[in-house]
Amino acid sequence: MTSFERLELLASVADLYYIERYSQAEIAQRLGYSRSAISRLLTEAHEHKLVEIRINHPLRRNLLLEQTLRDLFNLEAVVVAQRGNLEYRRMLMLIGRLAAGRIDDILSENCIVGLSWGTAVYEVVSAIQARRLGGVQVVQMIGGLGLGDSQFDGPGVAMQLAQRLGGRYYTLNAPHIAADETSRDSLLSLRAIRSTLDLALKSRFAIVGIGSVDPKRSSFLRTGYLTSAELAEIRAAGAVGDICGTHFDAGGEILDIDVNRRIVGIDIRMLRSTPCRVIAVAGGRVKAPAIVGALRGNLVDMLITDSHAAEVIIAQARSS
Repeated sequence: MTSFERLELLASVADLYYIERYSQAEIAQRLGYSRSAISRLLTEAHEHKLVEIRINHPLRRNLLLEQTLRDLFNLEAVVVAQRGNLEYRRMLMLIGRLAAGRIDDILSENCIVGLSWGTAVYEVVSAIQARRLGGVQVVQMIGGLGLGDSQFDGPGVAMQLAQRLGGRYYTLNAPHIAADETSRDSLLSLRAIRSTLDLALKSRFAIVGIGSVDPKRSSFLRTGYLTSAELAEIRAAGAVGDICGTHFDAGGEILDIDVNRRIVGIDIRMLRSTPCRVIAVAGGRVKAPAIVGALRGNLVDMLITDSHAAEVIIAQARSS
């Protein structure tokens, strides 16, 4: 049996078990295997990532926290998921579904949608209702990570959203952080990159994550774009978080630091000068300082978060 034939067998067994709802004993009888062999084949199917199991937790919202955040930061809209005991990744799936519900309401034909990258944005895109909308354009607003992982990298997420909506997608064939400022300027001068970023500035809305400088949650550190020492320097300069790679301080001011001068992507200040509505999706207590900074800097219009983060955000806002 070739490796491809093996994968075909694993997929067939998984299909019979998860989709057709056959028992393992019934599959064994049908295919001529023992029941224990079917169990091993299902385990192998998971190991090869042929099976993805998604638990759709109930979408409970905390309306009191939503109203408080709206009033404190004069936001257009706030959605707060009641998190309960969900661990971090499950929480991201939950707020991704809530964000997708809001975005489904504002999607329309001939709509231009800007996207950053990251797990939160991936969860939003995965939860958006698949349908065909004429003239939809999805634009990657920041350079890619080059990891080939659709859960993080911008091109993969942009392509997935365009496919779900029957639209076109535009990517930036460039790294997210250039080696130096001169290299960044050279990349931004290329016609293909410049035209993509110009199109991004025409977005009706943009879906972004809010990055943290905490080592436990830094995407830049996790993906190897920054070393621990470089991240420590950024924190020492006063950064609390980033949107589309552009770092800001606790008051939401964009910092004049080296990493900001090397970002290949949308200029956040230019984006905020357009009618584009920025929808931020981020949660967890560790992200609270970054979210507070983004809100104080008026960098987002809508926030989708969880109750754990919301409680810390409100406490920080009221204590300052």
